[in-house]
Amino acid sequence: MEKINRNEPCPCGSGKKYKKCCGANDAISITDVLINEMEEMQKQLLHFAFNHFGYEINEDFEILEANLDIENDPDREFYEMIHSIWFSLFEELDDGETIVEQFIKAESGKIKRPKLKSILHTWTNARTIAGRVLDVNDNTLTVEDGFSAEQLETINLAESIQLEEGSFFIGILLPFEHRYVFFPAPLELPGLNPDFAISYIEDSSFDADYDSPQEYLTNFFIDVISELPMVDGLVEADELDWPAPIYKEVAELLIEKLEPMLPPPVINAGVILWNQFCQKKQKRIQNPNIYVAALHYLLSTITPLEQGVSQKELAKLYGVSAGSISSIFSEIDHVLAEEIAELIEMVYEDDLPFDPPSVQTAPVIEFPRNHGANLDGADSNVMTLTSAVDKPGKKKAGRKVSRRDEERARQLIYDALQTDGKKRYKLAEEALQLNPNCVDAYVILAEKTKSLEEAILLYEKGIQAGERELGKEFFKENTGYFWGMLETRPFMRAKLHYAEAMSLLGKVDEAAKQFEELLELNPMDNQGVHYSLFVAYMDLGHFEKAHVLLVQYQEETAQQLFNYLLLELNEHGFTAKAEMLLKGAKKINKFVVPYLIGKKRLPAYPPEYYGFGDENEAIVYADMHLHLWKKIEGLKDWLKGK
Repeated sequence: MEKINRNEPCPCGSGKKYKKCCGANDAISITDVLINEMEEMQKQLLHFAFNHFGYEINEDFEILEANLDIENDPDREFYEMIHSIWFSLFEELDDGETIVEQFIKAESGKIKRPKLKSILHTWTNARTIAGRVLDVNDNTLTVEDGFSAEQLETINLAESIQLEEGSFFIGILLPFEHRYVFFPAPLELPGLNPDFAISYIEDSSFDADYDSPQEYLTNFFIDVISELPMVDGLVEADELDWPAPIYKEVAELLIEKLEPMLPPPVINAGVILWNQFCQKKQKRIQNPNIYVAALHYLLSTITPLEQGVSQKELAKLYGVSAGSISSIFSEIDHVLAEEIAELIEMVYEDDLPFDPPSVQTAPVIEFPRNHGANLDGADSNVMTLTSAVDKPGKKKAGRKVSRRDEERARQLIYDALQTDGKKRYKLAEEALQLNPNCVDAYVILAEKTKSLEEAILLYEKGIQAGERELGKEFFKENTGYFWGMLETRPFMRAKLHYAEAMSLLGKVDEAAKQFEELLELNPMDNQGVHYSLFVAYMDLGHFEKAHVLLVQYQEETAQQLFNYLLLELNEHGFTAKAEMLLKGAKKINKFVVPYLIGKKRLPAYPPEYYGFGDENEAIVYADMHLHLWKKIEGLKDWLKGK
């Protein structure tokens, strides 16, 4: 075929020059060439990353994976791919450089096209973005940054992705002259309200104490994309398997009642917990409202909601008795102890998408801790810990701890709480090496000490670390509302353990002082401190203080009523009032008296859980108070006649 000059008439007969007619179809846009070459360069970057830094990428993903809800292999592949891109662009290596900076150094000299080389050097300015799609034109998108409202023109290399105008998107952008190219593509969540998504990221940024949501999004990009599907929408009761229709009815009623009051993730947590309870225990349900009220109260104790609710308030709201709510709540709490502990840890890790608590917070179930900690027979001593934490060359308490080390330490603690034996303590020691102010690590390591004295030293270290971490000003500003703030709970746990250990050691004055300080920090007493403080007051003969405490924490329980009786007997003896109090206490729990008079012996270990009015409750009460009852002369004869 004869070659046609571009300025000659077009052979098609149009009368136009060839370059203005058929020849125009042969022209290739330099922009298209650059886009194709950029797509190839993205692939080269990932090959470079895995060839040279595959170990670092995989190690970081393994740490991250523990926080991700990965159900199948395709999910894992997706997160691995996104993580490898994110890690290559944003995570600093040991030498302070990123993988993309290393890639530019290695490959830039091989690129012949000056414009492409120039674009490659701008990849160090890659950015994460979350926002709204404003306009779609083939593979070109006009998007709005959700944080800055900046409008950007972007190119999507994966043409199969179809986004609608007004929809939410999230992704990673590489500079491309005055525009941007997605790497690998914009991630879409169909149906997710953009305002909800942006607000969630901003709130999470605030919770994590970041200066800007953009910085937070970049640092926790994988976490954010794993959490966003939970931000909007309620779980459907029909999607879950129920042992009987009545249990699904309770779930549907729970959704109906709570939807106007609570955010979707909290309601979803309640539905899932109820489903797990039903799988374990099939109850005969006559009044679904009792169970909905109990689940509502359970959620208020787990999640940091803005306004707390009492059983009395819920009883009025649902038209049931406070006693029935208390009974069902206690049963669900004990049957789902492991599941609730896991959910609490999610809250502790800021993994649930709801707003941080205000100062008016709801009660929160205590963080799972080892109530049966062996303080006497352990396989190691405190010196082993000291050498592991403080030996030369290890990270010291005075150093600045990076957010990433804090997160890793927190994850190690979570893993430790799910583990037993030597691995549990090894994880705690590793957490301390990452973050010397990791209070829960000291509490865990106190379990393996050989004596109370050694355990107390570790609890003291934990308290001191918590005080350093929170700061004096924090205590001044937040005394009275402590438990509602998640960052205070490790300190509160360490302080309670310290007080209990001091009490066991016979230093009741010091224990009482610690209990009082805990109640001052958190008058709502989510940790049940007032029970131990009452015993301490009785041991010290501070009957007036004990009476004030009972009045302050009124409750219709065996513990409360038998303690009123105990106080009356100590102050006034076997009076008519004492007989009346005994009658009321026995009505609440008939199993207590046989343990007080020695008719029944306490088991070697207290039960793991109890219900109001059952024998386990009696055992728990007697185990804690029996030494006080034994001090009352003539008690056995008086009780035998009753």
